[in-house]
Amino acid sequence: MKGRLLILLGALSSATAAPDFKGEILPLLEDQCFDCHGSEKKPKGGVNLERFNSDAAVMAEREIWASVFDKVESHQMPPPKRDSQPSEEERRKLLAWISEMAARPDPKLGARDPGHTLLRRLTRLEYNNTVRDLFGLKLDVFVFPERLPVVSDYFQPNLGKMPEQVNVPVREYGMKYAVLLPDAGLPGDNRAEHGFHNRGDAMNLSPLLLEKYVGVAKAIVESPKLPQQSTVFRALIADPAVPLRAEPIREEASPDDFKAVRDFAPNLDLPLQATVGGAVTVTYQFRFNAAAAAQDGSGGVWDATARDRTVKGGTPVRIRFGHDESKVLSLTPRADLWVAGFSTAEETSGESLFTNREKGAKTLHFTLGLEGGLPGEGVKDLALCALGREKEKGPVAMTVKFSGGGTHTLSADIPEGAGIGNTFFAFRAPEGEHITELDVDGSKFSGNHVLLDDLGFITAVPEIAPAAGETLNVSAKEKRKIAQERLGGFLAKAFRHPVDERTVERYTGLYDETLKAGGSFPDAMRVAIGAALASPEFLYLSEHVSGRAGVRSLGDHELANRLAYFLWSAPPDDVLRAAVDSGRLHDSTSLTAEARRMLRDPKARELAESFAVQWLRLDQLYTAKPDPQLFRGFYYGQQGKRTLHGPMLVEALLLFETVLVEDRSVLDFVNADYTWLNRQLGSLYQLENACATQLGTLPPPSKDELKDLRANSVFVRAPLPDSTRGGFISMAGPLTVTSLPFRTSPVKRGAWLLETIFNRPPQEPKVAFVLKDAEEHSSTALSVRQKFEQHRNEPACYSCHIRLDPPGFALEAFDPIGSLRTHDGEQPVDAHAEWNGHAFDDPAGFKAALMEKPEEFVRGFIEHLLSYALGRKLEIYDMPAVQQIQEAAAKDGYRFSTILEGIIQSYPFRNVRDR
Repeated sequence: MKGRLLILLGALSSATAAPDFKGEILPLLEDQCFDCHGSEKKPKGGVNLERFNSDAAVMAEREIWASVFDKVESHQMPPPKRDSQPSEEERRKLLAWISEMAARPDPKLGARDPGHTLLRRLTRLEYNNTVRDLFGLKLDVFVFPERLPVVSDYFQPNLGKMPEQVNVPVREYGMKYAVLLPDAGLPGDNRAEHGFHNRGDAMNLSPLLLEKYVGVAKAIVESPKLPQQSTVFRALIADPAVPLRAEPIREEASPDDFKAVRDFAPNLDLPLQATVGGAVTVTYQFRFNAAAAAQDGSGGVWDATARDRTVKGGTPVRIRFGHDESKVLSLTPRADLWVAGFSTAEETSGESLFTNREKGAKTLHFTLGLEGGLPGEGVKDLALCALGREKEKGPVAMTVKFSGGGTHTLSADIPEGAGIGNTFFAFRAPEGEHITELDVDGSKFSGNHVLLDDLGFITAVPEIAPAAGETLNVSAKEKRKIAQERLGGFLAKAFRHPVDERTVERYTGLYDETLKAGGSFPDAMRVAIGAALASPEFLYLSEHVSGRAGVRSLGDHELANRLAYFLWSAPPDDVLRAAVDSGRLHDSTSLTAEARRMLRDPKARELAESFAVQWLRLDQLYTAKPDPQLFRGFYYGQQGKRTLHGPMLVEALLLFETVLVEDRSVLDFVNADYTWLNRQLGSLYQLENACATQLGTLPPPSKDELKDLRANSVFVRAPLPDSTRGGFISMAGPLTVTSLPFRTSPVKRGAWLLETIFNRPPQEPKVAFVLKDAEEHSSTALSVRQKFEQHRNEPACYSCHIRLDPPGFALEAFDPIGSLRTHDGEQPVDAHAEWNGHAFDDPAGFKAALMEKPEEFVRGFIEHLLSYALGRKLEIYDMPAVQQIQEAAAKDGYRFSTILEGIIQSYPFRNVRDR
């Protein structure tokens, strides 16, 4: 008979009276448990159950019964090799009693225990996201490993559907990326045992760490990039005596406008030929800086994407910034300009370039303007490529003019040949100035055209001192009042709750002290803001404690914080704060509506990049180093420096995001009939024929490493021919994480499945066991499975291995990097085992056995997600909430949204124990 244990327990607890402890449960414990877990000096596992002789004694220390539930349910206890075993009816009765007992009101509280008030430090990811959102930044504050090396532009959850094909570039792991403070950072967070980084019990705040926070806060407010990137910060520190400049007029977008892209000269590997005369920035630096500028809205690249288009002289080429399309670089040519493709040249991006329209008119002049930028913003860095051409050569000179009146010229002799002569020119304006004009002189270059491509630009906002007579007459008293008002609004957002006058006055006092020491208004505001960023009220997520024992509903701001940091790992946005201010958030319908809105926001990707990555242990993926001699297919590129870590990570992320965005059943996580493939994974999984139609839509491989890298960043959703693949269990990423460099590890894989899939991690082993020949040249006389089976027959080990080994052995059909195999060394692979009374012979059979009782996985997933949402370990009094969420999800096909909404509506999420 198919088991539905938890659903049955729910029915029992609501429809019938729970078993009587003294009449039914205590005799069962005496018969089955007290021999090992009695009151003798050293009970097994340090667990003495004999001391529980009444319901009152049980309720006084009921935490231990959650472990009893798990051991009895999984048939680990009584020990499987014990002659006397309880009947299934007796197990059901004990489990039903524990379930009912978990749902009882706490005797001291007079109500169900929802868990203690929250007091935990922001994780490094949450700190970054909070500062980012507080100042409206488009980039991270500092570099940190939790920011995955993937570009997630494809993630558009508002569409409710994932594209069938997505482009997911993966940067080299460890490579720096665009941030506000490239040289700053914070230490990593500890991970709770069997939990997540955001668990309060795993966190600390040492004096050294506090110093780090103070240092980072100071670096943030003193960063010259912050006022350029953040209009919020500029408004906070702006001196009231200096009149604000009028905002530039922003013109409507036109279909003829170009859009700035991220990549500078992507078609060619480094280095391009350098210019004569000392280019200010070398090519690879400019590539990185341009990509960073495109990310934070301060620049990009015009790659001349249109084919065969003429721009009339005097008509600006309008290039809209990628992240802020209201901001436009206008590039106005004096004479007609031609955007076209030339078969005799090799473009540095795409298939188009720009050149002179009139034959022989190889002297070009452009004026540069900026629309929609910040006051004083202009082009600080400018670069472009002059292209070589078959049977043509000669000198090309470029000159820029600066806003201060000066000029700078660079020249280069362009050699003959398509691609060979492509030359990089780069300019930087003097401090406080920007580039206003560009001249290109190709008059001595042979042929009729001077060919150009990839005009990259980076803007900056110079610190311009106000001219005499521009200041307003604002008294010190008026300035202080303005500072106080600004700080009041800022602190409420920074601390994520209303602040009282005393708090505002304390920070205004720092403003006063800075002025007395001779600082300016902006200096004083920086000091006060920096102090707020290092305050415990900013660094900690905390909930009000009244000092009275009891249970209360969370306040509106507390509930908003829980919701935002759960779904976004970030603070509430303006819309969520508006719901708080209107008093709507406590209404269940409004709370669900806000959660649905937030899941449609791109910031919901943090559920995948934070929760899912930690849940699946993929944060350990890049530490897995398969032996390069045994697993050559894992490494590729020049000298094998590139690996399959990236594609493995992306495949897992895309599955989680697909379930989230399309609101699919969470059973897809263990038994999906599709996956996401690039060409490398298609080959690794031996699916070239079965998925030929889908793989055929991917870009073809290329001998050029950069082009091949871009081709490998494209993934397609592919239906699977059978259940061998599908879901996280049989994905290469988890299979690689749970292997050793030279061989598989059934124990690691089994432990990963028990902890990750079922949330029932095995206990620490009582007897240490290591394969003696675990090195590269392992013996082939016995397979890994045969060696472990010798070990598992030890009586002290059997009770754990009865649950640990079957899933581990099921995955022996996969080698250490996730490829299917038929042999382990010289021995045939044996993947047969039994799960919940169902025998299986391979991974597909194991998943079929798992799907016979899917509530085991669903319960584990709910527990993981609820623990992450609450920022604490789950306790026995959380069992009823998990059960209620699971029962609701079962009626709806286990859809992701039903589980998530069940969590935010649950008793422990919306209530707190106030003591």
